[in-house]
Amino acid sequence: MQESAKWGLMTLIACIALVVILATQTDVFDANSTSESPEQNLLESTSDNPDSLAFECLDHSGLSRHDHAWLRIYIDGEEKEMPSPIGINTGVCNEQGANMHVVHVHDNQPNYLHIESNDPIDVPLGVFFDIWDVHFNETGIFDYRVNETHSMRMTVDGIESTEFDDLLLLDGQSIAIFYE
Repeated sequence: MQESAKWGLMTLIACIALVVILATQTDVFDANSTSESPEQNLLESTSDNPDSLAFECLDHSGLSRHDHAWLRIYIDGEEKEMPSPIGINTGVCNEQGANMHVVHVHDNQPNYLHIESNDPIDVPLGVFFDIWDVHFNETGIFDYRVNETHSMRMTVDGIESTEFDDLLLLDGQSIAIFYE
């Protein structure tokens, strides 16, 4: 066989081998991936961009607002027990006298939100979840997200609400969040 024919045959075999290798790798990649990059696969969280009210601390002098609301959270039919305290003596609010966030839960009253402020302000429910440092909006709660098999709904005093994190907290409300 001529020298040029040998090189031509070896080049052809190398090209075929390369095509087979690339085709195999592409099939494996396509079968195990999504169209999103690895960074996009990480769960986005509303707590990554907290409301500025989540950084306000109370000294309990001259409160203009001191309201309470009940919050219950159900995941697949089971009530999620909130750890307590939430929003008291945190990395943000930890000074003597100014150790509580605008929305907080005491040890002895789980699920009972205290909404307090030195000014007469509106406080959305999302602020509490920002203080708690967990995700909450219409897309899901905690690490649970709405998808083809799971939905989320919220009731306020027994009436369906679509306000989710934008719901303004009012005295005496009973809020229930259901991820099912």
